[in-house]
Amino acid sequence: MHCASSFFSVAADRISARDEARFFGLLKTANNTFKRTEPSRLVAIDAALITAMGRYDRPIHAALDLGISSGVTTLELLETLRAAGYDTQMTGTDRSVRARLVTLPFGCRALVEPNGHVLQYEVMGRAVRPWERRLDRWTGMTFVRKLVEGQLRKPAVAQAAAGQGTEVALISPRLRQNHAFQWLEDDITRRSAALIGRFDLVRAANLLNRHYFEPDVLRSAVANAIAYLSGPGAWLLVVRTHGAADHRGTLFRMREDGTLAIIERYGSGSEVEDLVMELGGG
Repeated sequence: MHCASSFFSVAADRISARDEARFFGLLKTANNTFKRTEPSRLVAIDAALITAMGRYDRPIHAALDLGISSGVTTLELLETLRAAGYDTQMTGTDRSVRARLVTLPFGCRALVEPNGHVLQYEVMGRAVRPWERRLDRWTGMTFVRKLVEGQLRKPAVAQAAAGQGTEVALISPRLRQNHAFQWLEDDITRRSAALIGRFDLVRAANLLNRHYFEPDVLRSAVANAIAYLSGPGAWLLVVRTHGAADHRGTLFRMREDGTLAIIERYGSGSEVEDLVMELGGG
């Protein structure tokens, strides 16, 4: 199920977490990041979050997960919240969610982002990566890729730009079919008026860090995440995973005066903790 045409034509209940990981692991976006999210990557943090929130008598009606990638860990968080008794509606955002699956000559296909970046070619029922691994030079895939791109890239981009083919959402089919979830394409570095003051819980996992953003851009992104909190009692979780069990994050809660307080640290805490506290008035 590596090919997009197969992946998006199969019923969601027939797609496993392993299938999703294998498919999204081959998709490299225009900003040089992969769509893959490892299943169960944040289950320990999810459990700690539920325990912390359980000490306060406050419902979590609306939650926002920022930078969801394929949405695998978003689904896990939503299921954990609901299992804990929270009647939560989840919104997930990412810069790139939509793509078009277009049909090309010779029975080929391509999966193309709106900006014209090709995520995958499909040739004779087999997925061909547009990006190169070092091993490809030894296996001959470098030559195959150049041949495929030379023949298919131009018509693929043209068809996608013309709105041809089928629009698909690059997130877990299991998450898409969940009635308590909605997705939005959104850039955390640009404040969205539609998201301000709406959410009782905002999570930024593997997003708000100094590796991804320049200082001024990171400052805007953090300020936006805070602005999306619903008010006193709302939660902000900022965490980054450095290894299978190495989570470094901070859980914040908004006080009655609108400032943020640190409730818990995981590992050594978030690398942007000081910035959150500065912008949150803590």
